[in-house]
Amino acid sequence: MRKGFTFVELVVAIVVMGIALMSVPLMLSQVSKSDEFSINQEAILAGATKIGNILTYPWDDKLVSEVNVKHILDTTQGDSELNRYPDNNSTRRIGNFKANYRRKFDTNLTYASTVLGRAGDTNPTAYNDIDDFDANSEIINGGGKGDYLMDLNLTTKVFYISDKTNYFSSSTLNFGDLNTSGTTPTTNLKMIEVKVINHVNSQTITTLRAFSANIGSYELLYRTFN
Repeated sequence: MRKGFTFVELVVAIVVMGIALMSVPLMLSQVSKSDEFSINQEAILAGATKIGNILTYPWDDKLVSEVNVKHILDTTQGDSELNRYPDNNSTRRIGNFKANYRRKFDTNLTYASTVLGRAGDTNPTAYNDIDDFDANSEIINGGGKGDYLMDLNLTTKVFYISDKTNYFSSSTLNFGDLNTSGTTPTTNLKMIEVKVINHVNSQTITTLRAFSANIGSYELLYRTFN
């Protein structure tokens, strides 16, 4: 007698093969989701790194030459509550400590730059303040040649946005439109927007935004030893 499969064994084999084949689309779907997740994470990391680098620059071109202390700048249409108090002869706004080496305005009225980008800078060939990155575009090579899966295009825009709100009687601060044109009069808030785009198909993967305020800086005190 010849040995062969029984009908039951054949049915069981077909069922097992069917289950295995049914799991293939699910496995492919999971792999696709994993790749998409990795791409999104890389895009967020690239955008956040770009914004972090930009935020290390001075707030405005008028502050580039100042070394130890970055002064608060005057603005043309900032919230009046943030202006010099009580008048233009003062070097402090409400909330500033009246002491040496603390945050304050310059002795002379010094207005923030009304033109964003390098075109309005004293040195238009260098990146030396935050808004110099307006209209900047950077391509990060990927596709196995670098640290990323695909080529990414990082495009940056810098805006003045409305800073008008009620600072003294409201527990929640609500600001105005985020899409203020870069050529509008100056305020105390700049918004940095970085779009991370798939360089191959030009699709936007993610958009990240950060904000930087016109608050000046203070001089650090340190001890010297003879």
